[in-house]
Amino acid sequence: MNWQKEAINDLRNHEKRKAALESLADEIRELRGRTYGSSSPAADAVPVQGGSSTAEGRWIAAIDELERKKEAYRLTKRRVEAVERGLAALDEQQRMVLDVFFMNRVQGGADYLAQKLHLERTRVYELRESAIRDFTMARYGVVDA
Repeated sequence: MNWQKEAINDLRNHEKRKAALESLADEIRELRGRTYGSSSPAADAVPVQGGSSTAEGRWIAAIDELERKKEAYRLTKRRVEAVERGLAALDEQQRMVLDVFFMNRVQGGADYLAQKLHLERTRVYELRESAIRDFTMARYGVVDA
């Protein structure tokens, strides 16, 4: 497996995953309200002609959707936290380099960082490679050879 490629993919998707956590939390709250609110079907409702009631079917579907959203939230949260732990192992300059190149991409990122950090562009690229390597090690415990 190409661990650095995985690490870069994690960085590129980090902000989107954080946004997804907010959206999923909102959806879960809404589904909980619909599923367990006052409009839930009566537990003693009698099905018509041997089938389940329409309200009961909607209730079951809502519970299923709620469980799927909760699982998506748990998985996404775990990935966000893992990236945050990897970033926490880096110094401020390394985090800035990864942010500009991957997380919140800046057009002309190398030039931007060269000017901001008072470095040559080649040094910026060296910092990027070092930051990726260190993040990959902190995130996965391995680095590609």
